[in-house]
Amino acid sequence: MSTDIRIASLDKQFPDRAGGAARTVLRSFNFEIRAGELVAVVGPSGCGKSTLLNLIAGLDSPTQGAITFDQPFGSISLSVVFQQPRLLDWLSVRENVEIVLSGMNIDAPTKRKTVKSLLDQVELPGHASAYPQFLSGGQRQRVSIARAFAVNPDVLLLDEPFSALDELTARRLRMVLQSLWLDSARQRPTGVLVTHNMLEAAFLADRIVVMGGAPAGIRAVIEVDIARPRCPDDPELFEIHRRVMTALRDG
Repeated sequence: MSTDIRIASLDKQFPDRAGGAARTVLRSFNFEIRAGELVAVVGPSGCGKSTLLNLIAGLDSPTQGAITFDQPFGSISLSVVFQQPRLLDWLSVRENVEIVLSGMNIDAPTKRKTVKSLLDQVELPGHASAYPQFLSGGQRQRVSIARAFAVNPDVLLLDEPFSALDELTARRLRMVLQSLWLDSARQRPTGVLVTHNMLEAAFLADRIVVMGGAPAGIRAVIEVDIARPRCPDDPELFEIHRRVMTALRDG
């Protein structure tokens, strides 16, 4: 089940390799992400967005403070979609999605049904037997998204998942992600999206956290009160974009 994520008094420092003073990236960072909510995190390059995502994922540890969930971290099903798809070239598309189900108490027919359904949803029904090297960049990222949803995650982390794609492909994949997010047959995970694309943040998120400063803190939190499913050409999204840009400029 999806879970609240509570970030309390979080500090993160990195030691100076030359022996100087440690570099503080995050200081006194406090925020709560509600279960089933998708929060976008935006801000200038180097402000700590990906550091925050790594801390939530458990890939790094805070210097001070804590990140807590409604259940023990070890029992949480967590998926990450990176900027690069990170597929295994020697496995087919079907096998790249199915591999994350290994070790789970799921019988073979259910696994096949799950993978087929996801490949249908990401619009790759005819590519199950293909290998990653024969797919376009957008198709590979579709496989990565399908793989992330295969485990029915409690927490879904998205680290600039569409930034390496051309805008037309990225736009289509945002629609695919929205469709998966709204799928009533699947639990809605708690999501965190790191992006430099303000319209992407407005299109996908329930709230947008604007980071800034050095060390980084929260400059603004902007509610995206637009009903889903959303249209990427909705004028209301451009108003959210304007508010985010104003917060970045004023911060």
